[in-house]
Amino acid sequence: MSKYKNYAVLGLGRFGLSVVKTLSEKNVNILACDKVENRTQEAAAFATHTIQADISDEKVLKSLGLANYDVVIIAMGTEFEAALIAAMVAVEEGAKYIVAKAGGERQKKILESIGVHEVVFPEYEMGVKLANRLSGTNLIDALGDSEMYSLSEISPYPDWIGKSIRECDIRNIHDMTILAIIRSGQVNVPVSPDWIFDENDMLVTLQRKV
Repeated sequence: MSKYKNYAVLGLGRFGLSVVKTLSEKNVNILACDKVENRTQEAAAFATHTIQADISDEKVLKSLGLANYDVVIIAMGTEFEAALIAAMVAVEEGAKYIVAKAGGERQKKILESIGVHEVVFPEYEMGVKLANRLSGTNLIDALGDSEMYSLSEISPYPDWIGKSIRECDIRNIHDMTILAIIRSGQVNVPVSPDWIFDENDMLVTLQRKV
């Protein structure tokens, strides 16, 4: 179970809309925003709230109350200037965790320099996934389709913070295996039982489905 319950998704192109659709399956609150009417209409079937507005406008962004959201996802497509403005406002407003889409390393460095917590390259990641699928069996995809096991990315539970995996006895209490831990962009595999959890860690976990 993720500690994040409230999400704001800014930009509803293919990437942003796919984020909204996936989040809608997680029993969380979602604000979806875009200036294009048909995009917000499509997102309305999945989001808790939708707003049609120009999210490249700083005044509009400030009116959204981004500090009230656990995660702000900036999913603008090719409009990097708009994404940069949105990121700056999210940082200034005190959003707890900010994720932004970037088109390359230069954009990533700029976004990180102003305080964005995580930068993603969806086109690159989809390309890797496609190549893996076409070139052979990919373990993650296979597990994703499994009827017996669930592969997930989660944040540490609040009562795990500052404790080791061994202390939390995760495998016995939660019937969960931690396959990898991502910290500060670094993937740590294998994971030591003496690993001390940080609130910013992202865990790749495997659980048997009920």
